Amino acid sequence: MERQYIIVHADKSVLKISGLAIKGLNTAQIESILGSRLKTSVRIIGVTGDALEMDVYNIDPEQIRRDEAGLIEAVSLAEGITLTDLTRMVCSEKIIDVDFDSIPDQPLSACAKERWTKWQ
Repeated sequence: MERQYIIVHADKSVLKISGLAIKGLNTAQIESILGSRLKTSVRIIGVTGDALEMDVYNIDPEQIRRDEAGLIEAVSLAEGITLTDLTRMVCSEKIIDVDFDSIPDQPLSACAKERWTKWQ
């Protein structure tokens, strides 16, 4: 049977705020706070003791960067987060569009970050 792979694309940027002191974070609360501030959907994808990583949907990365101070201030309102002198924010460029005809017929590598789904 022929193998098929599906790639899901979402218009999103990845935002990371590091230099925090995190203990007992309510991820739904921080998603709500940042979603309200940015007026878009935010999903926490990673939490460590000193950093948050999240997907931010349907917003220009430059708009996120311009509001760095406001976003860091908003994050400080969440229970379980304390800012430190090292707090800073990094935002990736948007995920890029790929022409359907240029999608390979199999994964390019065995990298775990490639989210390929096999259907039979």
